[in-house]
Parts: sequence; C-alpha cells; structure tokens
Amino acid sequence: MTNQEARYDRIAEGYAEWWSPIHRPATMELLDEIAPAMDAGATRVLDIGSGTGALAAEIAARWPRAHITGVDISARMLAIAARTVAALPDRACDRVTLVRAPADRLPFADGTFDIAVSAFVLQLVPSRPRALREARRVLAPGGSLATVSWMPGGMLGADAAYDDALVVAGLEPREDGTIRDDPASLEVAAARLRRAGFADVRAREGAVEHAYTPEGYLAFVRRFDDEDLFASLDEGPRGALEGDLLARLRALPAAGLALWHPVAYATGRRSARA
Repeated sequence: MTNQEARYDRIAEGYAEWWSPIHRPATMELLDEIAPAMDAGATRVLDIGSGTGALAAEIAARWPRAHITGVDISARMLAIAARTVAALPDRACDRVTLVRAPADRLPFADGTFDIAVSAFVLQLVPSRPRALREARRVLAPGGSLATVSWMPGGMLGADAAYDDALVVAGLEPREDGTIRDDPASLEVAAARLRRAGFADVRAREGAVEHAYTPEGYLAFVRRFDDEDLFASLDEGPRGALEGDLLARLRALPAAGLALWHPVAYATGRRSARA
C-alpha cells in the first residue's frame, strides 16, 4: 500500500464531509465540458480518481444512457463512492462501476471509453504525464478528456491564524502548501495535454470559492487537511490548540474566512487517426 493510498483510506470520511463539498461546484463544471460529446451520443465514461463518487453520480443522473466507470486508489474512498451512487434513483446505480486502480496504471484495454474526466486528482499521482498518457490510451479515437486542476495561488486568511496557533502550541507552522506539479498557468495546463498526445486542446481558468465558519475551518484542518497532526497529539495539547485556533478564527472578519483558489480546466481529444 502506498503512502497516498493509506492516507486517503484514513481520511476518507473527513474528506467526504469537509473537503469534497467545498470543491464540488468547481468539479461539477466538468459536466459543461463534456456535455457536447455526451449529448451527441457518447456513453462510456471514465472518472479518474472518483473519490466520493459525486461526479460519477451526477453524470449517471444527467445522462440516462451513460455507463460510468470510477477508479480510485483508495478502498475507503470507493466505499463512500458506492454509498453515493447507491442513493441514485431509478436504478441509475446499475450504470456505475467502481474499480480500485491507480490513475497511471489503468486496468482497461485501449479504446475502452468515449469520455474521461478527472477532478483535482492529477497532482496526487506519482507521474502526471504517465497518467495523462494512460487516459489517452484508454480513450477511443475521437474520445475526449476533461480535467480540472489546482493552480498556484489563492487566498485564505484563516490559514495564517492556524499557523499562528501552531507556533503558540510549540509546533512547526505548515509549509506553504504549494503543490509543485500544479500548472503555473493555463498555457502550462494545455501544454501538458498536448505533450501526452491530445489534440484540439483548450484551457480556461476557474476558481474554488467557499465561505468557512470558524467551526467549519477547525473541522476541516482537524478531520482532513492536518488530520495526521491532530491524531498525533495528546488530548490536552490537542484541546488547547483547538481552543486557541477557534478563538483566532472567531476574531477574523468574514473576508478572512473566505477561500478563493484558482483552478485550470483543460480539455483535449484523442485524434480520430490515432
């Protein structure tokens, strides 16, 4: 089991409750990216890094002829995805298959799918180029890929409050959180798809926006973003850190609890001649 797999097994429930809903609106914009192909008759969809299954479920609900395969490396994330799709009406869950597999080693034959989607996953795989090439391989000629990825930047004043609380608690503040593999620009996001062999590549900017409450931000870092640290602390130090952080968060203006983070949507097509 890889470290990434083990971590997401451990934080799966926290992710589903405290993080997935925050980026869900940006994730669902992928539906607009694939709508022309889906409305034109595409039916075989691959959701790479399916996570909680929210995107796969929405595709199944919106297009009654679609058959979706969701892959994820984490067994516990797939268990949550299974709960998500089981709640779909009219037996739509029968059109969703969940498979445990890494994004850069997909267990499917060449040309299996018409559409592939991936939301906020490619920064987590060992090799983004290899994962993109795998996505192209399993697409049929003429099939398309739609992705959304983080970009560097973003603003959230609550993060500074958390770092201050960590220092007061005698702990090291977090690193800046920058994921070095994030595309630095829309041009970089598009170039990565072209290097993986995709044609007709387009890229546009979007954003993840969310207004935290003090209690919601505390739950976010405690249950997901810094779960490892909170789990390592004894009850007394953990309670003191939580109390100090909550007081700092309640002292912030509303703007200090507002998250804004840029994202890149990039789409491409496997050439019909490939």
